[in-house]
Amino acid sequence: MKTSLFRKQSGSTLIVVMSITATLMAIAGIAAEYTIGINRNVQRSNTLESAIATGDSSLDILFGNWRAICRQPGNVNQALPTNSFTSIPLPTSSLFPNIPNFGATTVDYYGANLPNPPTISNFKVVAANAEWNPTADPAATPIPMLGQGGPATTTVVYNYVASADITLPAVTGNVVAKVRRVFQKQQLSPWDFAIFYVDPLEIHPGPPFTVTGWVHTNSNLYTGHNTLTFADKVTYASDWFINFVPGDRYHTETPQSPNYPSNLPPARDQALQPFGLDSTLIFGGPPNPNNTDSYRELIEPPVAGYPDPLAPSERYWDQAGVVIQVRDNPNPNNNGFDGVKGHDLVIIGTSNPDGTITPLPSTSPLYQMFSGAISTNQTIQDNREATTIRLATLDVSQVETTVTNGNPSYKSSFNSILYMYDSSNSSSARRGIRIKNGTKIPASGFTLASNNPVYIQGDFNTGGTPASDGNPSDPTNPQVSGYTRAPTSVLADAVNILSKSWNDANSSGGLSSRIASNTTVNAAIVSGIVPTNTYGDGAYSGGAENFPRFLEDWSNAKLTYYGSMLELYKSQQSIGEWPGTGYVYNPPTRQWYFDNNFKTTPPPGGLMLYSYVKGKWSVL
Repeated sequence: MKTSLFRKQSGSTLIVVMSITATLMAIAGIAAEYTIGINRNVQRSNTLESAIATGDSSLDILFGNWRAICRQPGNVNQALPTNSFTSIPLPTSSLFPNIPNFGATTVDYYGANLPNPPTISNFKVVAANAEWNPTADPAATPIPMLGQGGPATTTVVYNYVASADITLPAVTGNVVAKVRRVFQKQQLSPWDFAIFYVDPLEIHPGPPFTVTGWVHTNSNLYTGHNTLTFADKVTYASDWFINFVPGDRYHTETPQSPNYPSNLPPARDQALQPFGLDSTLIFGGPPNPNNTDSYRELIEPPVAGYPDPLAPSERYWDQAGVVIQVRDNPNPNNNGFDGVKGHDLVIIGTSNPDGTITPLPSTSPLYQMFSGAISTNQTIQDNREATTIRLATLDVSQVETTVTNGNPSYKSSFNSILYMYDSSNSSSARRGIRIKNGTKIPASGFTLASNNPVYIQGDFNTGGTPASDGNPSDPTNPQVSGYTRAPTSVLADAVNILSKSWNDANSSGGLSSRIASNTTVNAAIVSGIVPTNTYGDGAYSGGAENFPRFLEDWSNAKLTYYGSMLELYKSQQSIGEWPGTGYVYNPPTRQWYFDNNFKTTPPPGGLMLYSYVKGKWSVL
């Protein structure tokens, strides 16, 4: 009995042990399988992260190629279709040396029976609509997103969808990361900026100076005075220094921080590309004078006999409705344009893409509109240049109808863009263009472009004597009642402002004989500068506060300015350094304001800024 009972107890114990062992083995198996599953998931997750990182890097490569194609001459000012980017090559395996089979094409894969599919596929840029939906037609261009001002500002965004599918081998099968990014080509009006500089931007005013409107430089920003106040957005593409430009020996004081809104300090942003030329591009072939001057090509006539990468619409030469050429009279016994023997000759005509002019017949209404407005062989002393300048003057009032109040109209059909220059300028024979009596401008606006220096004399685009002249303490009224400030711009090698009191006869006298009076100018200015320390003597450029140049004693006068100032190049004809004050000029009280009207009604002429942005990012 006892033996039987023992045997029963032993058998029961064995069964329990075996059950426990089986349970433990099952648990161990489940744990092992779970651990293997976890490891596989971790490995796949890590592989997916690698695939996503590889795709992101590939899109960076794609972005660089896409942007380079968009920046090419002839491409900048248009929206390109999808088939413009089909030549972008796949990234090479040398860029990803640790990834086998990278860059193999689908044909390679299927044709060579490779053990793994190609790492990268679907590598492309496709034009999209405003909702980022890719277009099916490879010849279709992106549908633009309109900017803040609508069609009037031509501020738009063109969207492209970039893709890169990355396949990497994992523990069980392959991992595929379909990485997508929106590339945006932004077309922005330069007239949205109060101050825009391609080169280093220095602003060092002595008296208190407030800048209203956006400020941007494609280079470094230098601010050294606490008398400076930024009232709006300030951006720079390189760096911001509360200091002075290296080599500036004019400023010896301790630099101080400017003032700005607490929630809007100056910030870094990308460089913006003006109009149709990338100044970093090197054009192939023999030397070509039509692409040697970077952004200054904007105001130059093209040179015949050479290809023009900017033709046919970027230069103001090509955009002008009328071209006026002034030149030396080669025969002192022949009558000049004004009937005086030996005086300058003038051609009034239309521009040709090769830099030549087709003269207008004297019976043409356009010819007659301008012929009575031109005076030649007027000479002034420009003390900053330390030389005499022979001027050709345009009397703006003579090209307009006479009105008592409000804006006049042009006497004839005119697209509001004039290119006027003196082709006989040289280092020993200095020439310039002057505009005066421009208080009234037609509502359609007016743009003057010249490769010479331009002198604006007297109130400009004010409708008469504005309240800001009669009551300088109220600069918010820069035009007379009933007159609409017209969209107006002046583009030149340099822009000088002469007050209403300017007298040519006193130009060569001492500063006490050149006393300025309150003057108002309402116009955008595109001009060159003489950078700090250009000649190795430590001379200051004058900064943005002296961007428009002065030749008078403005100590007791105010300059009221409504506009937008763009520096795109270095001056080539007006190369005199900023002279400081006390001899050439004394500065005015600056009442300067950004003209917000430009955001909806820009000056005549096609001048745009372009930026290239990486937008929305996603993984499918």
